[in-house]
Amino acid sequence: MGSSPTKQLLTEDLLEDYTSLTYLTKGEIYHLMKKFHSIDPEKVNANFSHRFSRQEIINKFEVLKNNPFQDRLFRVFSSENDNRFSFEDILDLCSAMSAACPSHVKAAWAFRIFDIDEDNQINATDICQIVDRLTRYSDNRNDSLDRDSKMKIANIILEEIKLDFTGGIGLSEFVFILSRIPEFSSSVYFRI
Repeated sequence: MGSSPTKQLLTEDLLEDYTSLTYLTKGEIYHLMKKFHSIDPEKVNANFSHRFSRQEIINKFEVLKNNPFQDRLFRVFSSENDNRFSFEDILDLCSAMSAACPSHVKAAWAFRIFDIDEDNQINATDICQIVDRLTRYSDNRNDSLDRDSKMKIANIILEEIKLDFTGGIGLSEFVFILSRIPEFSSSVYFRI
């Protein structure tokens, strides 16, 4: 009897490397490889670095299915910026969302996700889009908050924070702010 295809792909050396480079255990990494491999075993066996489409990943990793930041997760964690994930992209995402990931690391990833316009600042426009994503009940724009309400929320947040008076929140400010919120780490988490 031979070993499983996933065990052949994940050599002990590679598994050691992944555990030292992520906040995941060997068991979690092995579980993720089994799920990833099951998307299309032939493709993964032929090319360990195969990149699966967003839909293929979502079909296998249901935790992403209803996430209001799904598009941002794919944008931020797709190493080739192609809306596709390799196994290592999945490891990065799951490592950042694991219970073992330190708060400051989670905060840095969260900053990239919430910086929707990717200008290295979370500004009023980003906050309005975040509020939209968190309050929208469906894809129907009529059930969203009106623009004035969202701007009021954004301005209150920015006024309360105003650490460097730039009109936005930079990475270091964001990490500092979230370090003051004990619930942050446990709310930016999903089960593998």
